[in-house]
Amino acid sequence: MTLTTSNHKSQPAAVLTRGVGGYSVAELVIVISIIGTLAGITVGAMQQFLSGAKDALAAERREILNQSLHRFAQQNYEMLFNAMDSSGADEMVILRTLQYRDTDIDRAKFGSPYIDPCYNPLVSSADWQYRLRWTVKNYILLKPGTVGTGLLMNFEGTDFTEPFDFPPNFQMAGR
Repeated sequence: MTLTTSNHKSQPAAVLTRGVGGYSVAELVIVISIIGTLAGITVGAMQQFLSGAKDALAAERREILNQSLHRFAQQNYEMLFNAMDSSGADEMVILRTLQYRDTDIDRAKFGSPYIDPCYNPLVSSADWQYRLRWTVKNYILLKPGTVGTGLLMNFEGTDFTEPFDFPPNFQMAGR
């Protein structure tokens, strides 16, 4: 069926009666509110997963340090180093001892370095961060909300840099 008018060519009736296509403002508001609700639920769930992942990574780093201490004790002597200050210097002394390998091959300890010499964490006492604290025999994990100073857990990987440059007169910790 076609309609004809004096000024127009003949066109199908469906084209003449159809309105302009698109979405109404109400439809757009409904879709945006649904997307916003889903995004809010997803972000909340992701925060829980992220917190759990940080707990697991920090516990793994603590375990790596403590296993390194155990390997050090098997090859050398037990790492007994009394905590002397609360500024994080003790944690760094123990870490550097685990990273040290004597340049003289005849004096180098078997299995050393016991931990990657490129691991260069900062020290922190901020109670909103994850930290690893030396407790005379091993490292413990200080989670956010716990007071104390220790090696800062950096989850971005920026604590792995160039290997630490040991001074020629470096003295290992322990007895």
